[in-house]
Amino acid sequence: MLSVIIATYNRSKVIKENLEKFKQQTDKDFEVIVAIDGSTDDTIQMLGNFESDFDIKWVNTEETNKYCLAKARNMGLVECSGEAVVILDDDSFPTPDFVMAHKKSVRQRVLTGGYRNSHDPDDPMHFKMRNLLNKYGNCTPHAITELLVENNCCMLRKDWIGCGMFSERFEGYGGCGQEFFHRLAYLGYGYQFNPNAMIYHHKEFEGDNGLTREMKTEQAREMSKMINKHAWSYR
Repeated sequence: MLSVIIATYNRSKVIKENLEKFKQQTDKDFEVIVAIDGSTDDTIQMLGNFESDFDIKWVNTEETNKYCLAKARNMGLVECSGEAVVILDDDSFPTPDFVMAHKKSVRQRVLTGGYRNSHDPDDPMHFKMRNLLNKYGNCTPHAITELLVENNCCMLRKDWIGCGMFSERFEGYGGCGQEFFHRLAYLGYGYQFNPNAMIYHHKEFEGDNGLTREMKTEQAREMSKMINKHAWSYR
């Protein structure tokens, strides 16, 4: 079975739309764990009333005064039941073969990155995905030599746990993901790209949960300083 952990903050309508997409999966053997980072909207009430043909659980950091994405994801990893686990953002909606594609490509000690698509033809994400496909090919493991994006990434649960999951000392946008890739590279994990494990990223939701692009950019800049200070031992 595959577990899908979807992190969310104050986006009950968005996460509901995401869950509706999971009803369309061609492979039905999966579960969803919604990792709530202290949402103050009606997310929990929505989840309690949501009807689906797959199992849904949720965890909640209950941290309302700070950004605790790493903690939310880690709580989901502890509570999930699948042999393999996908990490997903709430505004990343799966295509119908998403679950099946991730199941087919999972490998031991290899992080699989899926395709992140966009409805906007001018979105620079299209260029980034073409570059990833050209560099890594289709499900061919490589050494990790760069910082990638952990959204829509899959790994065996024992490997998520074994590598230490996400560092909860990083309480700012981008920090836990950047440090995570530094650590995976140091530990000798591989990376592969699976273009068939596709999600659509919905840019129209940008900023609707209070985290604007400007705020994210500033937080990511501060997290990079912290990583440069503390991750030197990985080199």
